[in-house]
Amino acid sequence: MSQHYAITMPQLSDTMTEGVVVTWEKQPGDKVERGDIVATVETDKAIMDVEVFKAGYLAGPLADVGATIAVGAALGYITDTAGDVAIAAGEVVEEQAQTEMIPHHAGTPIVMPQLSDTMIEGVVVTWEKQPGDVIKRGDIVATVETDKAIMDVEVFQEGFLSGPIADVGSVVEVGHPMAFIVDDVAKANDTGVTISADHKVKNTHKVAPPAADKPAHIPTPKAAPAHISAAGNVPPVARPAGRQASPYARKVAAQLGVNLTGLAGTGPSGVIVAADVARARPSMQEVAHSLPQVDVPGQGRAMTSMEKAVSHAMTASLTLPTFNVTVNIDTAALTAAAKAKKVSVTVAIAKACSVAMAKFPRMNWAYQPVDKLVERSNHDFGVAVMSNDGGLVVPILHGIEKKPLEALQNDWTGLVERARVRKLAPAEYSNPTFTISNMGMLGVSHFTAIPTPGISAILAIAANGPQGTPFTITGDHRVLNGADVALYLATLKQTIEAPDAWMAGGTAVAAEAVTGQAATVSAPVSPIPEGNWDFPVVIVGGGPGGEDCARDLADHGIKVMMVNNEPFPGGECLWRGCIPSKAWRAAADVIRNRAHDAEMGVDGTNAPTLNWAQVEKHRRWVQSSRGDMALKADKGMKIDVREGYGEFADAHTLKITPVEGEPYTVSFGAAVIATGAPAFVPPIPGARENLATGGVVTSDTIWNLATPPKKLGIVGGGVIGVEMAQIFRDFGTEVLMLERNERILAETEEEIAKQLIALLEKEVTVLTSASINEVSGTPGAMKLRYANKEGIESVFDCDVVLMATGKRPDTSKLNLDKIGVELDGAAIKVNARCQTSAPHIYAVGDVIGGYMLAHTAATQGRVAADNLLGHGSEYDQDKDCGVTFSRPQAGFVGLSVAQAKAKGIDAVEAKMPMSIDAKAMITGETEGMIKLVADKATGRIIGVHYLADHTDTLIGIGVMMVAGEMTLTQVAKAIFPHPTQTELFGELARRLLNRLRRTAKK
Repeated sequence: MSQHYAITMPQLSDTMTEGVVVTWEKQPGDKVERGDIVATVETDKAIMDVEVFKAGYLAGPLADVGATIAVGAALGYITDTAGDVAIAAGEVVEEQAQTEMIPHHAGTPIVMPQLSDTMIEGVVVTWEKQPGDVIKRGDIVATVETDKAIMDVEVFQEGFLSGPIADVGSVVEVGHPMAFIVDDVAKANDTGVTISADHKVKNTHKVAPPAADKPAHIPTPKAAPAHISAAGNVPPVARPAGRQASPYARKVAAQLGVNLTGLAGTGPSGVIVAADVARARPSMQEVAHSLPQVDVPGQGRAMTSMEKAVSHAMTASLTLPTFNVTVNIDTAALTAAAKAKKVSVTVAIAKACSVAMAKFPRMNWAYQPVDKLVERSNHDFGVAVMSNDGGLVVPILHGIEKKPLEALQNDWTGLVERARVRKLAPAEYSNPTFTISNMGMLGVSHFTAIPTPGISAILAIAANGPQGTPFTITGDHRVLNGADVALYLATLKQTIEAPDAWMAGGTAVAAEAVTGQAATVSAPVSPIPEGNWDFPVVIVGGGPGGEDCARDLADHGIKVMMVNNEPFPGGECLWRGCIPSKAWRAAADVIRNRAHDAEMGVDGTNAPTLNWAQVEKHRRWVQSSRGDMALKADKGMKIDVREGYGEFADAHTLKITPVEGEPYTVSFGAAVIATGAPAFVPPIPGARENLATGGVVTSDTIWNLATPPKKLGIVGGGVIGVEMAQIFRDFGTEVLMLERNERILAETEEEIAKQLIALLEKEVTVLTSASINEVSGTPGAMKLRYANKEGIESVFDCDVVLMATGKRPDTSKLNLDKIGVELDGAAIKVNARCQTSAPHIYAVGDVIGGYMLAHTAATQGRVAADNLLGHGSEYDQDKDCGVTFSRPQAGFVGLSVAQAKAKGIDAVEAKMPMSIDAKAMITGETEGMIKLVADKATGRIIGVHYLADHTDTLIGIGVMMVAGEMTLTQVAKAIFPHPTQTELFGELARRLLNRLRRTAKK
């Protein structure tokens, strides 16, 4: 049987008693949706539309056009059955379809927006515009209060504000008009309408702003029942005796554990529908009202929506079986690190909670009725804030697990501003996955917080005391047990007390933890096995990686032995790489710089003479002095330095073969391999054979030259080849450089490399895409036979051939198979902690591949030491740097645009030539450029690239910008001294910021 609902004549005002039907906009049988206009009527005020809020089909009998109908009497009917066009003769219809009357042709309605999934109505708090005011796209015309917060109502149509306007304090249903926008100011009217909490029009009047000393009473909006899903295979409950219930309602009842007996049904003929079942599950409001109420003397005022929402949530929290766990944490290191990174301690703590939670994801879950767990990987943490009116607001930091600290700080700054004035968007306060409350800032020595349905844990932070800062978690025992929370707090303690690693690592820390890689920063544990070892840690190799690792360990009281196959520490950097090559470069620079003297008015210095013997004497003095200083420093730090070759006898035994004497063994708990990588000589006919004679040299053996060669052939166009080519060119040598790839400096940023190559080709002969066919001859009379890309062969007669073909690790004598250490090609395979496949063995520097640079090795050595000490630390190649000591010098910090985009970062860059810099013009060093690379989304500087005569000095600024994750705004506001080349950084940042602003407006 069809169900009918009467469309009654609505009442616009208290004085209205009847209306006249003007038109019918629908005809019997037409389908009707919620919000449809079915008719227009004339009242004593105006012609109005009749809007209905019941879906179905229009049925008769309809009131005749021109008929006068009393308020509350039927105009027509709505049926739930298609084809049913009229009620039966004599049928009495008591059910009413909700109706509303709005002015006919009043304009475009400004409707109550739905600001959350559960919102069904809102309360008008203020009108920011008055009738007749001009309205533009994006204007805020009003504010409304929901059960969550006070929100702006923004419009996107131009015109003039017009009535009827809902009074301040009116309760307006979602989708219903609050006011109107008309296209002509002459059409605007100033009618105000007072709408009661049950959505009835109480009266109409002329709009007048409320008195300043009489704020309007604000009724409380009602929240809609939560949406209930009946997905899954749960069998439906049985039909209640003598009652009807829909199949879907019975399935929902099974999932929610609702007893249908005695449940009121709102469906046709009293059928129980799913909405009835949903309402049967208590909401927070219903739980609050179901408790016994105790009368309190005095005149109470109605709570605001926010106050009621908090009250209901706190009462609903009584349904959670909770327990508390407290740990004292030293927050000093975190506070200092947060200050250094210019982020708030609140943001830093939230990030630390997320980092620690990566290992304990259950802390982020929630109980769902009945007997379900919602497993969430998104870290959307609510953080309590005091609003300006004294209430508590909990804005949500979204995506903490994947955002860097700077991005989180930017989010938090805006959230706090909006939270204090209660203008958060729904997504900014709804559905946190974890909550943090810090009453310690108010001096509270200890407290417990209250979790509410939807989270399983809330963190309460009290004031710092003699034992540290109390961190107390209140957990939902249906989701968590005591061990879960205790282990999480222990990890959180370690994370907060050792913040440097995860703060530097940004999002990588959490990502690694989620993917389950071998080592994570979230729960650092010292991998030095306990035992009666000769040495807790042994280090094989005394270069920058091994030495820095040893020193950091010794600084922390760890007994360390460092085995080095040379009399002094320093490795390749000191004896065969960085230091000797820069000693030569310094001499070459003096010669080169004299060419500029005449331009600046200094004559007679343009014919310098090279004193090779003095160059070599100075080089060797620098090397021996630094080697002696390093050895004394190491021994002074109680590092046991041994000269000899180390190899592994088993997982905890190192065999040492000294220069003199018999081999011996020592036992160790953990080891660090830092043996570097020798120069690689490719299998070119004659190349390896002539190494012994000295006709062919490498970066390891070139230091044995008796004099600079008159003619030098270089195979390889990387950093070593380019540096040596220019050094010997300045020493007066004729140079031919051969490269098998399409361009030299393949690892240098493309535009920087292109400029440097053009300058280099003016000084030396460079041939790319070359085939090197043979090396032959004797020292002083070598022949380098090669072919160009067309296959045409040539021979270069020279004194010596330099094989600048890179380096390759050689681990053949370490017996890695005995300790379970895996290789990745020729290099040792490690994770970001420099940990090998054997957890107690680490490897750093050239032996693990990647950037084969001294400072890289030293950084990795310190990373290994940190992890051996139990402090989580990682090497981040994206923040590494390097300098090619050419003239001008090329350099890089971080990522290029191409590298950033390959990682999914929307990167932008700005560049400036050195020729516009005042200091460069003064000194005649105008070749080159500086480029700044930034993440477009966050403004964070992620790369700096150089071609400048003083890159080795300027690069430090780039290192600090990238390592410190500075933003373009911070650099743009920094004050750089004039005239210096450092000014270019501020100018670059400002240029890039301005470009981003301009493009954002398009």
